[in-house]
Amino acid sequence: MMDPVHELHPDLSAALAASFPGRPVRDVTSLSGGLSGATLIAFVVDGAPYVAKRVDALDPGDPERAAREIACLRIAAERGVAPRLRHADARAGVTIMDRFAGAPLRPSSDPTLLDKVATALRRLHDGPPFPRGPSRLDFLRSLDAQCAALAGAGLPADLVRTAEELERVSAPHAHAAPCHRDLNPNNVLVAADRVVFVDWTTAGAGDPFVDLAQLGVFALPRPEQREALLHAYLGRSASDEERARAHVARAIALAIYAASFFFAGARVSGSRGSPPADEEPGPLAEVIAALGAAPEHTHPGTVAAALLREMRREARALGAARDRP
Repeated sequence: MMDPVHELHPDLSAALAASFPGRPVRDVTSLSGGLSGATLIAFVVDGAPYVAKRVDALDPGDPERAAREIACLRIAAERGVAPRLRHADARAGVTIMDRFAGAPLRPSSDPTLLDKVATALRRLHDGPPFPRGPSRLDFLRSLDAQCAALAGAGLPADLVRTAEELERVSAPHAHAAPCHRDLNPNNVLVAADRVVFVDWTTAGAGDPFVDLAQLGVFALPRPEQREALLHAYLGRSASDEERARAHVARAIALAIYAASFFFAGARVSGSRGSPPADEEPGPLAEVIAALGAAPEHTHPGTVAAALLREMRREARALGAARDRP
């Protein structure tokens, strides 16, 4: 808990003063900034809840990140699929937005919920274009280099190699739509009448099927759930070509999240993120269930290993399908 506003970074304090001049800022609480390392706070003004975010350091490999995030967030908010934006300063890397009263998406077969999520995602993808950002391969290579620096070993070679092969297959769709590009369940907030997406750090022009696939990795562990989401998103049964595209996108999403958990393990333990020696990863659905129930007791390397194994399985299936006459 952090209450005194004067203890905040000067850029955050200045943003609060500009957005709420002369009005007391109360109940200032620190939130998790996720892998981005951003400073994230919740607070209340005149009884209304808000969230402020500050990028702690500009990424030298992506100096336009803050400006791109703000541009994407502004468009998404206008489309009704992100919280209302109250303040944005790309130079300082600071944003302030309404705090949305929704719960993170959790595994469900409820067709009404899937319809709501699919409708929100379709609204995002059908909206005005987003600026381009670094490619997914750039992102993976950055994590590879950071893992090597932290742990003395980069990402598994076949993870990067498979991702490169999949990217070549999906290249025609690489910048097809405005995309969130990190739809893990904590970034999908569900209320009775609305679904919004939060944390637009990696947003940009992208492949909408990868957004769908990212949703499926953690929130829709069963194939029939992912098929139902695809049907709700398209408003009809998927064609053979669309199903093939969805399978490629799933393998890409698995690679992205496997790399992210390897990196998380490297940050936490100083190793590449391998699970403890006596902890053999179970099936992905079981690992994800354990992560949701007790994240503090689930080693990042265990999740990474399960995701990598599933990526390999999906990649093999795709290779076999291409080899069939």
